[in-house]
Amino acid sequence: MSRMGEWLKKAQNLARGHSKQTDELLDKAERYAKERTGHKYDEQIDKGAEAVQRRYGGGQGATPGNEQRRPDQATPGPATPERDQSRRRPQR
Repeated sequence: MSRMGEWLKKAQNLARGHSKQTDELLDKAERYAKERTGHKYDEQIDKGAEAVQRRYGGGQGATPGNEQRRPDQATPGPATPERDQSRRRPQR
């Protein structure tokens, strides 16, 4: 494995071990990116943030009683979790 691959694996393991803190940091980065782009690329930023969260298993509110599910597990209700829409600005 290349050095970059090793570094990415370590970062992924660290994020999995501290998913709450990683979620908070990702939310801050997401807000910052949206503000810096004038909310022009909100949808793309949301998709990117969701992809990162899927990669380390975060973003679903890692609180007791809300276990993370793998894609191959059956999920009750909608197939994808709803993201917090309260921060979103209306589409222009």
